[in-house]
Amino acid sequence: MPVPPGEEFRFRHAHPVQLRPHVWLRRPEVFRIYPAVDIKGGRTVRLYQGDLGKETVYTGRPWEAALAWQNMGASYLHVVDLDGAASGGLINLPEVTEILERVSIPVQCGGGVRSRDDVARLLSLGVARVILSTRALEEPAFAEEMIEIFGAQVIVSIDTRAGVVATGAWRETAGRSPQEIMEQLEGCGAERIIHTDISRDGTLKGHDTEALEPFLDRRLGVIAAGGISNLSDLHSLKGLMPRGLEGAVVGRAVYTGDLDLTAALKLEEA
Repeated sequence: MPVPPGEEFRFRHAHPVQLRPHVWLRRPEVFRIYPAVDIKGGRTVRLYQGDLGKETVYTGRPWEAALAWQNMGASYLHVVDLDGAASGGLINLPEVTEILERVSIPVQCGGGVRSRDDVARLLSLGVARVILSTRALEEPAFAEEMIEIFGAQVIVSIDTRAGVVATGAWRETAGRSPQEIMEQLEGCGAERIIHTDISRDGTLKGHDTEALEPFLDRRLGVIAAGGISNLSDLHSLKGLMPRGLEGAVVGRAVYTGDLDLTAALKLEEA
């Protein structure tokens, strides 16, 4: 699938950060909006604070939501297999495949990716970026191997609750701090990460920018997720671009209509 204009970032060498003098800041030139399609049991759902028992099911097939976001002007999609995240494996692969067959914009996709074969299979189907989480966070060597092999085609998702990194569909903890994980990923050449604030995810309570602090001012780009409810939230996040924030995942708010996706996408242009 094509990479949208501006996706390949040019680096502007900034002054080193005082606390990490060896690091040059990543400064993205485009703030990208990623409408989300979360899949559970073959259906489009949204969870509340990552709780698999607190789901809202939306009508229509996952591909219909994906196509709707594309038709509204989205330049990139964020797709997650929630069943896969919970149990491991590409559980909703047929639904993911349907999305890839029907849209023409790039898709980043994760949930249940536990092996090199999983990554290769998703890429072969047309996924632009494969999201790694549980195994990559629990086994640093796996993350490093995938980044060495696939480069920017893999992206690690670091999801936190009260500053603690969660894994296994947010039911377990990784045993490593956000700072440790970021330093490891910087060291092995990762391009970017996704950060989800679990306590805000699906709540429409706004994104907690404080939760982003451990991830900013680094060589890695950051995509924020969790709680984004309106344009004001997105404007606040866009203000963090000089610190490395590349974009934001929008979920429940675009399904409920609290956030006008067309208006949100204009932030990519400004």
